[in-house]
Amino acid sequence: MPELFSKKNIGDIKYLYTKFGRKLYGYGVSKWNLAEDDSWEIVYKTLYKVKKVIDKYTFESEEKFSGFIFKIFINYLRNHYRDKKGKQVDTIELNDMHGKITEENEEKSVTQSKRMSCLQKALQQLLDWQRILLLMRAQDFSYEQIAAYVEKPSDQLKVYHMRLKKQVTENSNECLGTAKNVAQ
Repeated sequence: MPELFSKKNIGDIKYLYTKFGRKLYGYGVSKWNLAEDDSWEIVYKTLYKVKKVIDKYTFESEEKFSGFIFKIFINYLRNHYRDKKGKQVDTIELNDMHGKITEENEEKSVTQSKRMSCLQKALQQLLDWQRILLLMRAQDFSYEQIAAYVEKPSDQLKVYHMRLKKQVTENSNECLGTAKNVAQ
């Protein structure tokens, strides 16, 4: 085993960073199209994880060790994409290149505004604490945190949340159904 590949050196963050940091960062940005900050965050998570668990493993060669680090990095990349996948926001482009609203975009805008007005009507029918519950859960607050604001038991909030989502969806769809019937 070469001197640079001793247990002492591979547990050192500085060594890990200089040896693997840039490579992992470049791979994340170029192959996975990560933002620079996200790529660095995953690189640091990987390096600190390696430092934490390195004593539990032995490696035959530096290539095996590099593969180990790469595997941890890939797992963090997959977790990152899984977590970000559900939080993407759809956008609608209203203007074409010349700044004029096209007919297709205008139809999308009208449809979107009908949906929005129906959603607003459905939300207006709710009590204040119900709207707070929906809003805070949409922002990933825990039920314990929400309980302080709505003065309801935290163990019941999950049930309330599911019922409210269903109610808002049904009321919005009902409103859209009546709006479509009126338009026809």
